[in-house]
Amino acid sequence: MSKGIAAPMMVLFAITFVCLHAASFLLAPAHAMVMSYLFLIAAPVLAFAAALRRGWMTGLAPTRGWSLVAASMLLWTCGMIVSLREDLFLANNNVAPGGSMLFYVLYGVPIFYAVATVGVETSVMQRMIDAVLTLTLGYLYFVLMFSWISLEGASNPIAAHMIADMFDLENGFLAATTIIRFMAADTLERRYFFGVLAVFSCLYAVIAAYYNHHVALDVAPDIGSLYDLIVDVPFLVFMVLASTGSTRISQTLDPPIGLVRFVRSGSPLLLALAVLLLALLLLRQHFGLGVAGVMIAVLGYGLRSILSQVNQIKTQDQLRQDRTRFAEMAMRDSLTGVPNRRAFEEAMDREWRQALRSQQVISLLLVDIDLFKQYNDRYGHLAGDACLREVARLLQQALRRPADMLARYGGEEFVLVLPNTRAKGAQEVAARLCKQVSELQLRHEDSPTRYLTVSIGATSIVPTNDMAPDALVQTADHALYTAKRNGRNRAEWVA
Repeated sequence: MSKGIAAPMMVLFAITFVCLHAASFLLAPAHAMVMSYLFLIAAPVLAFAAALRRGWMTGLAPTRGWSLVAASMLLWTCGMIVSLREDLFLANNNVAPGGSMLFYVLYGVPIFYAVATVGVETSVMQRMIDAVLTLTLGYLYFVLMFSWISLEGASNPIAAHMIADMFDLENGFLAATTIIRFMAADTLERRYFFGVLAVFSCLYAVIAAYYNHHVALDVAPDIGSLYDLIVDVPFLVFMVLASTGSTRISQTLDPPIGLVRFVRSGSPLLLALAVLLLALLLLRQHFGLGVAGVMIAVLGYGLRSILSQVNQIKTQDQLRQDRTRFAEMAMRDSLTGVPNRRAFEEAMDREWRQALRSQQVISLLLVDIDLFKQYNDRYGHLAGDACLREVARLLQQALRRPADMLARYGGEEFVLVLPNTRAKGAQEVAARLCKQVSELQLRHEDSPTRYLTVSIGATSIVPTNDMAPDALVQTADHALYTAKRNGRNRAEWVA
């Protein structure tokens, strides 16, 4: 992860910013409100720029989260600008003017969407449902807030205190959820993102609660006091953390996998639950809107769950197909495409038990390419590979029944398993294979015939309880040795 701008420089800049904000009261006491507003607008703008820059470095997609946080900072800035307009141009001295309250309500919506969706694997349709639920949540919260205030502001002190309590609820909820996402983040990128967001959300929740209840509703209702300095702090801290790119905040132990899975699956559910809770709170004042909110929450969660199930089934089907494909790959020889020795041993064990139960004969053919080392030395390994593939193709074509099996036994050796095939039938198959390989007329200058040939050892056995499948292989191997000793390009049968 990029380290970004040097941390000491950013910390010094933040301290200088606060000092200049404080100095503005001493240098221009007559314009304290205007000067304070300039700094209170500049602080979230700096946080917005830092989030946007970090998003530009890592990706501006909403799934990364930084663009959503930048949108929140921009909304908060708009709220402060509207508040400035109310104070300086409209002479509205209400402690909770409706216009600015609207933006402060909307400020939390993008962050909440980030908490619910960043790091959660979802489809486009699920993200659209999450967006609808988030917008519904913002709208219902706005309606609930405006049941106590109007665009002019709070009608009485009780309403103003209710507004402050609702902001405490929103900010506390955001702080708690960002901490949970930070604790359950399973990558450095997500841990860094939610770590920065958790630090900001916690600072903002504490400072906003203190400022809203103690300052705005008690000691300093108007902007333009030293208390305004504390409002700068969460935005400047965010700016420092987001700009420097320090990874200290993400250097913690890996979270338990159970917690990661629980939070990932539960994060989107928070949206539906939050919408449902607000809708229930609105039923008394706005019954129709409350019912609509309940329906949106239930339908949204239901549709999202169905899509999650569909995605899960799709993933399981893909995994099942992958497992099947990998299992087949593990049982096949990569060069010739026929089953490998492992597949042969499993099939041999299965056919042996079947023949033992039914007391049927089972035949085995070991096929060895004559003088294959000399073939490789003369014509090269690529030609040798092509030779192996051609012989494997011919042997595969010789199988007449579904139960018959060809496998590459190792090197230039192949093995054929012929269940319920008597000695005469096995001998005929072996003789036919020798003839067909020689008729391929693959040039082999080191062979006595000048063409590629094979030697085959064949045997047939009726299994008994005191025998093992290895006995069949050993007998066929002895027959193969006899075929080679007798001049190659022939088949030998041993009982």
